Formats: sequence, C-alpha cells, structure tokens
Amino acid sequence: MRNRQMRLMGRLGLCLGLAACIAMLLGLSGCGGPGARVAPVKGKVVFDGKPVKGGSITFRPVASGTESKAGALGKPATGDVGDDGTFVLSTYGKGDGAVVGKHEVLFTPFLAEVKSYEDKRELPPWHGAMPKTKQVEVKPGSNDITIELVKTESAAAPPEPAPAGK
Repeated sequence: MRNRQMRLMGRLGLCLGLAACIAMLLGLSGCGGPGARVAPVKGKVVFDGKPVKGGSITFRPVASGTESKAGALGKPATGDVGDDGTFVLSTYGKGDGAVVGKHEVLFTPFLAEVKSYEDKRELPPWHGAMPKTKQVEVKPGSNDITIELVKTESAAAPPEPAPAGK
C-alpha cells in the first residue's frame, strides 16, 4: 500500500512539473516573437490640411531583413480615427501602441450610413485617398505621428450604378 502511494505521488509530481514547464514555455513564447517591444503611438490623420473625420488606421510591421522566422515582426497595431482626426494605436492591449520598428501605413475610411435604398451615399472628400508616406518607424518611447492622405489617380469616384431594368 505504501509503495503504491509513493508511485502515485511520484507520478503526480512528474505531471505537475511537466505542466509547470509547459506553462513557462508558453509564457516565454508570446505573440510577436522574441524582443517584440511596443511603444505608445498617437497621432492625427489629415487631408488637404484638415482633420479626417472617422476611419481606421493600421500599422503593419514590415521586415527590415534581420528577421529569421515567421511571427518575428510582431502583430499589426490598429486604432479608430476620431472626428477630430486623432488616433491612438493598440496592439496587445488598449492604447499600448505599436511594435518598435518599421511599419506599412494603411487607412480605411468609414462611410456615412444610408437610411433607405433611395438615399445616395455621400462620399467624404478623402474617399480613395492613400497615406502619402507609405512607411513609418515606431521608435522606443512616445511617438506622435501625422498621417497625410493624398488622392491618387486611381482614386476617382466610383461610377454611378445603372438604373434598374435597363
């Protein structure tokens, strides 16, 4: 009986030790790979010198040539653009910023809501505009970045839909 208890205790200890090792490895292997540090990022999105009202901004990490494995770049950071054009980026937690390093900048406008089928959707003046600077660098410490949107030749207004039944 005593021998059996000793074996059970040994197995329990082995299982607990193994579980502790797995938990430690999972904790050390967090998202973004080794050394993925974040720094606070806030800023403003402007078009023709005026704040853009609404939309979302994304900073997507890009390779600098030294990353050797998938996931080493880190997770993209996103933020909503307020009515005053300002944004605060979040990656792992609310307002924590973006991974330190170079990022591709993406802007997605929010379109006004239409109340009925007959209503015409009004497009904001910045519809189809793209960030003038395609890449930015997030540095350690606080970052205050202004994103200027510019129209491209391919950002012409979408064609009007054909009337039904014709």
